[in-house]
Amino acid sequence: MRFLETFYRHRLLAIVPIVIGVLVAAGYQMAQPGSYASTTSLWVDASVPGQGTAATAGVDPSTLQEYAIQELLTTRSFAIAVGTSGPLGTYLSSHPDAESTGLAAIPGLSTLFGGAKGSLDDQMATYLPAMVGFVDAGPQVLNIIVTAPDPAVAAGTAKALLTQYASQVAAAQTATDQTAVTYYDQQVAQAQVSLQQAQQALSTYLAAHPTTSTVGTGDATATELNEALSLDTTSYQSLLGQYQQAQLTLANVSSQTGFRVLDAPTASGVATSTKKKLLGVGLAGLMVGLLVSILILTALTAMDRTARRAEDIKRALGLEVAASIGSMGKTPTLQGGEL
Repeated sequence: MRFLETFYRHRLLAIVPIVIGVLVAAGYQMAQPGSYASTTSLWVDASVPGQGTAATAGVDPSTLQEYAIQELLTTRSFAIAVGTSGPLGTYLSSHPDAESTGLAAIPGLSTLFGGAKGSLDDQMATYLPAMVGFVDAGPQVLNIIVTAPDPAVAAGTAKALLTQYASQVAAAQTATDQTAVTYYDQQVAQAQVSLQQAQQALSTYLAAHPTTSTVGTGDATATELNEALSLDTTSYQSLLGQYQQAQLTLANVSSQTGFRVLDAPTASGVATSTKKKLLGVGLAGLMVGLLVSILILTALTAMDRTARRAEDIKRALGLEVAASIGSMGKTPTLQGGEL
């Protein structure tokens, strides 16, 4: 009851913090730099080539590709490669405050709230991961959204990201395929030596036993040598086929990224809507202002020692109130000759 009385006596004082909170929050959001988004859509044919395991079984290919790109974004070398091959590095060098957010983005406060600027490579490594977002549109469709203060920077960075990622996948696959080629090359060489030895053994035996059939019919030793030759021939041909397949895979590694671009990134001249952010920040400012207003009214109520009711007098003086006079109307004016 006393709290409400305090509110009615200090309505303006209670409303001002709420209004200030909303205005400050709205101004804060309006001072933040605008952002432009560039979206590219990928059709994912498989997970990351050469990295499928039992642990990833059942996981959507688009999700696996998203995880792979996110992991690369946390590495300094990949972020620098994307920034330098795209327009991000040039933009950051010509706009030192481009990555400023929060209070540092407000004009005049950047020097007070902005942190120390690192090297250009440091800025790219820090700024790039915050620019990239992902949306899994389906099991095999992945949308990559790159936001930046400039539409051309957003689109150029998205293109550089795809190029560098494809290069990283190709490099990893090349190393795997080259290992396979080297391995099968050694196996083919050993199988070829074994095959030649089997052929030589059979030829030597047949030369020493001219009456023996070339297929070993009726001769146990010749039959055994023929069987060994057949096994070595089959092994050699199998390994040779695997070696040739490994060579073909290595030659075509550039086309085995595991994805293809459905919608190429483009520069949009329309900034992303800030209505939701503005509404959210406005509500936060409203809540803060309301809290401050409640604290002020609570303090005023606690400090108010005015006695307005009988219980106030009893609490202040410790005396019982014998009687009280209600509100009085206007005092009548006496006319001449009236008592």
